[in-house]
Parts: sequence; C-alpha cells; structure tokens
Amino acid sequence: MASIKPTHLERTATEPREKSLHTVTLSEIKQVNDQVRLFRLALAAPIRFLPGQWVDLFIPGISKAGGYTITSSPSKAFPSPSGGAQSSCTSACYLELAVQKSSDPPAAWLWQDADAIIFAELQIRIGGSFVWPPPGINIRSLRRVVFVAGGVGINPLMSMLSSLAENPDEECCPFEVRFLYSLKQDTATGSSAIGPRTERLLFLDRLGSIFGSGKVKGELQLFLTNGREEEDQEGVVSCGTKKANSVPFCRRRMTVGDVAAAIGNASERRFAVVYICGVPTMTDEFVQTLTELKHGLRIEPHHVLCEKWW
Repeated sequence: MASIKPTHLERTATEPREKSLHTVTLSEIKQVNDQVRLFRLALAAPIRFLPGQWVDLFIPGISKAGGYTITSSPSKAFPSPSGGAQSSCTSACYLELAVQKSSDPPAAWLWQDADAIIFAELQIRIGGSFVWPPPGINIRSLRRVVFVAGGVGINPLMSMLSSLAENPDEECCPFEVRFLYSLKQDTATGSSAIGPRTERLLFLDRLGSIFGSGKVKGELQLFLTNGREEEDQEGVVSCGTKKANSVPFCRRRMTVGDVAAAIGNASERRFAVVYICGVPTMTDEFVQTLTELKHGLRIEPHHVLCEKWW
C-alpha cells in the first residue's frame, strides 16, 4: 500500500511563518515549458519577506493549501521610492512563483486554462527559514557563496541571487558567487550547434543576464540531463543575444565533487557558505559529504544550508 505524502502545511509545521494572510491577484501567467509555469501575484499592499522564503497559498474552494517558493526579489514587493512617502502598491508590486505541473489540488488549479483563472483573488502567508542572508554569519567575512540547485530547487536561489544582483557593491556583495544548476532537458527544448533553447530552461536567461552583466562576481555552471546515462559532454549555451551571456554546460549529472570544486580548497572552505536545494536524495548526499568530519569536507554545518523540494 502506497504511503500518503504529508501536505505542505504538515511538512512545514515547525517552520516559522506569519500569522496574517495577504490578499493577492493572479495578474500574469507565463508558460516556461510543459512542466513549469510562472505566476505573478499582484499586491494590494507592500509585503516584507526574505529571499528564499515561500508562501502558503490558499485558493477559494480548495481545502488544501499549496506551498510555493517566491522566486522574485523582495524589492519587487515594495512600491518604487520615486513615488514618495504616500506611494502605495500598484500592479507593479508583485510576488513571482514558479509552479511545477502536478495532480496536487492547488497545483492542478493553477494549471487550468489560463483564461479561467487569470485575475482570480487568492490569499497567501509568508514562511520559511531557508533564507539569505545566512543566519548567524557575517557576510563580510565570506569570500565565496555557492548556490546548488537541482530542478525546481532553483526557485529560492533565484530570489537570493536576484537580490544580490540588485546590490552589487562591495558592502552588500563582497564575495564571489558560484552557481551550479542541474536540470532535466525535456525533449521539446530542442538543441542547436551551441546547445538547447534557453527560454524553455527555467530561469536560465535570467541567470545568464545576471552573470553576463557582471552584477555579481562569479561563475554559472549548468548540468543538463535527459533521464538517460550519457557520455560526459561539454559545450556552451547562449542566453539571449549577448555573447557575454554564454554559459558552459555539461551533459551529465552534477556530483558532490563539482560542488567541492566550486567551494575551493581546505583553506577557502572556512570562508564559504553553501546553499543547496533539490530533491531529498541529492540534498542529503551533498550535505552529508560536505559536513562529515571523517570522510567529508568538514565544513561547519551552519555554513551548509539546505531545503528539499518534493
């Protein structure tokens, strides 16, 4: 007999969350590929949150709450300072969510025909502890930040990186960023002489633009799989029209060795922090190897933060 998966609220029962609910309007729906949609939730009033947090999503008529990570930066949830002290949120203030196709009732509702749900009013509540900046760590002491994303595990890391890119000065972002992103290339993405169609790979154009523009110092590395064992192949994929936005990729699974190489040698590890978000098997393996004292890299546990997606 198959075990029943815990609900989002059950799984996150011990996580910090707000008490209040916010009403939002589903103002925009964008289809990224056959498995992922982006949703923009317009705000009636400013909302505060930290990069990496998620929302409890309450849909009228559905008893089960959904849980989806905010992919936009916190600045998008506030009115522009140019509006003055009396400025209030308009349709320009929003939260963005990336939702994978699923039979789970909240996700199934969001994957209806877009015309049937656009401009619907929903309610959300902010929660989560997998956040930037890292709790208990002075970011000025860091020399390297490593983000490790598996599939839609990129969602909280996209919010974090976007927030860093908005404040590229030495005080807010004095460190180098290494971003490792592994995802499955579906058969519809196609390919060319330089690689797959980036517009169907979640957030890849956005990532390429951030690193290509120099808004953060560092490197983006992509790992593409198709569900089959493949020879280790390397190439470069172009994000957008600018040559500077080219991203190297490997056609294989990301390994913990790739993560270790991104962190650096033994003398560099104490000045690094690692964020990992992916499926439980990947996340557990990477965290154990990075923090284990006997056979691992011996990184202090509070310097390796993780969240699992289900």
